[in-house]
Amino acid sequence: MAFLALASQKSLLTLQKNFLQFQLVSIMNQTHIAGAQMAAIEKEYSSQENSDCTEDADYVYWKDMDDQLQTEKDSIESQITAIENEISGLKTLVNNNIKSSCTLNLASGG
Repeated sequence: MAFLALASQKSLLTLQKNFLQFQLVSIMNQTHIAGAQMAAIEKEYSSQENSDCTEDADYVYWKDMDDQLQTEKDSIESQITAIENEISGLKTLVNNNIKSSCTLNLASGG
């Protein structure tokens, strides 16, 4: 029965990990869009003499968006790492339980 509970927990953690990875792809796509927008604004300003795009409201918006997305990306990556560690711990627990069960069966002759 314990093995079924552990397998269910592992499945749930794997599902959570997959959802986080999906979110991570979405954030990376949004980061790409923000970067492209900033590059377009930088290009526009580069053709002008003595101009600084960092004061442009659109540039500031995209830069802030990029910074926020980077923070979210870092958070999700740390959550994925934590889940992977939990899954690894569950695998170790299952392996140890199997070894203990086999040893007990061999010792008892069953």
